[in-house]
Amino acid sequence: MIIYNGPVEEPVENPEDKFIRSIFFEKEADYWKQGSGDSCFELEGEDERLILFYDEPYGFFIMRLPDYLVPLKKDVEIETIEHLVGGEPMKVPSCSYINREEAYRIVKHFLTTKTVPDFIEWVDLYDIDFEYEF
Repeated sequence: MIIYNGPVEEPVENPEDKFIRSIFFEKEADYWKQGSGDSCFELEGEDERLILFYDEPYGFFIMRLPDYLVPLKKDVEIETIEHLVGGEPMKVPSCSYINREEAYRIVKHFLTTKTVPDFIEWVDLYDIDFEYEF
């Protein structure tokens, strides 16, 4: 079973592709500022899950848990971006944001194969040189 936990709505079990596409291509930044401020895709019986949120003008931030792995765009200037998650500021590097299409492709691959795709380079969030605090 697939479970989607959004920022404000009740969990959605086994969301259809139309629903998943709407998250990536129809929801704007205001959606991600509500409630918890993030979303999660979980696969029943699997430890790994994808946490995601959206910020203008950067795009989607996706993190693989439990290992805190994020996409990495090389050769870009890194800014520290702050996004509220559960009412608390979460600082993340701008080099880990991806566009809507890439985010959708990652999630679809994860939900279909129960693995993360290798068309994105994944690195430990805290191996990136940016200003974060615990």
